[in-house]
Amino acid sequence: MASPTVSDSDDLTSDVADAADSASVDGRILRWRRRAAATLQPSSWQAPWVVAFATFAITATLYIVYAVRRYERLGFTGWDLGIFTQAVKAYSRFDAPIVPLEGTDINLMGDHFQPWIALIGPLYRLFPSPITLLVVQALLFALAAIPIVRLATRQLGVVIGVLIAIAYGLAWGVAYALAFDFHEIALAVPLMAFSLVALVEQRWRAALLYALPLVFCKEDLGLTVAVLAAVVALRCGPQTYRWAAATAVWGLVWTALAAKVIVPAFSSADYSYGSKFAESPAEGVRELVLGFAAGDARASTAFMLLVITVFLALRSPIALVAIPTIAWRFWSTNHLYWSDDYHYDAILMPVMFVAMIDALMTLRRRGTSRRVLTGFAAGAAVIAVVLTAGGPLHRLAERDFYTPATAAQGVAVLEKQIPAGESVAATNNIAPQLVSDHEVTLFPRLDRDRSIPQWIMVDINTYGMFPTSQQGVRDALADIENGRQYREVGEHNGIVLLERR
Repeated sequence: MASPTVSDSDDLTSDVADAADSASVDGRILRWRRRAAATLQPSSWQAPWVVAFATFAITATLYIVYAVRRYERLGFTGWDLGIFTQAVKAYSRFDAPIVPLEGTDINLMGDHFQPWIALIGPLYRLFPSPITLLVVQALLFALAAIPIVRLATRQLGVVIGVLIAIAYGLAWGVAYALAFDFHEIALAVPLMAFSLVALVEQRWRAALLYALPLVFCKEDLGLTVAVLAAVVALRCGPQTYRWAAATAVWGLVWTALAAKVIVPAFSSADYSYGSKFAESPAEGVRELVLGFAAGDARASTAFMLLVITVFLALRSPIALVAIPTIAWRFWSTNHLYWSDDYHYDAILMPVMFVAMIDALMTLRRRGTSRRVLTGFAAGAAVIAVVLTAGGPLHRLAERDFYTPATAAQGVAVLEKQIPAGESVAATNNIAPQLVSDHEVTLFPRLDRDRSIPQWIMVDINTYGMFPTSQQGVRDALADIENGRQYREVGEHNGIVLLERR
């Protein structure tokens, strides 16, 4: 057998080196593929945050565009956007939240307990417009999507996370709240979302801490805090009992203080909303049962709350947190509280969607296939899209939504005649356009309004329903003109301006 030559030895060395280089390249490719695959796994940290913040950016943009365009087209009203703007304007000047749109010397703290809106004061000082409140609300609603979508993506995968993002982003409860002015529950929506997501993730301290400020959003939310604390104790075990009990007491005490002490102290009467309930528990139960049996608005709202989660929310104890809000609304004799057309359901959207995600996580642990889980999430997304077609946000897809409204042009033209700071009585749809620069009251006059405005601005064509009908507005305007206390000084696109003689 011949011994290897020097040339053979060189060839062998070269082959070994080539093999080593090839192995090194293959190793790097393999490591790169593993890193890329890990990035796409739902358990990795990148994907949940990317999907969550992308959802926030998209929904915030849509919500802001919708709110601003609706405002510019006179789609909002003095009750309630104008009222809250007057309160925030007062806070920005370190004054009491006196709201002339509700009546003479009316303090907003005598209506509901919502001290948190004072935090908008500094921002309003920089940007003195009702649009500031609308943008703040839109951002807060969009902020709630971050914990909800992050939880869904982290626990159930990117596909389900995106589907939940669509379902929440287009949720009818959020959409109708955006369409109905600004309200004190704006901050409560993200607080609820962060609290419930922390609860699902067994971060019970964070869950309780996020819940504490809810009592400063609205007086009834102390009851919600108490129920949330009970669910924390139920889900997280004995180590939470002491802190959960303290949180529940915190919520109950603040509700009692707000309803029985603080609100009456700033109001001209006792807590007025307390009169909008059945006289006895038996009467309340009877009315509730009969109403559901007849298929009234309460039955419709209950169905809508469940259908957006494909009824999965019923499988999670998280849904118990919705009980206080649903209970006081359905117990009330005020039919507006039963409806799904206003802002009352916005705070329930985080509850229902976190409950749905919790139910999906339970199904996954029990061996339900990913295809079935994805099907549930896809169903929720499809339902949200279908409901959007008949809801407020469908206006974003209509061309005329982006064209100037003739009535708004009339307001802009006539307002130039009114000196800054002058008192103006305006119809409900015009009031928000004037509150930043003038002291605005409602036209026709409310019973508790004793002011004598220097100016009156009336929309005789597109006026809404409060405090009277369109014909009622025209009759009131005719009375004013016949009384000769005011003279007409301008008319443009159906907007009439009168000045006190």
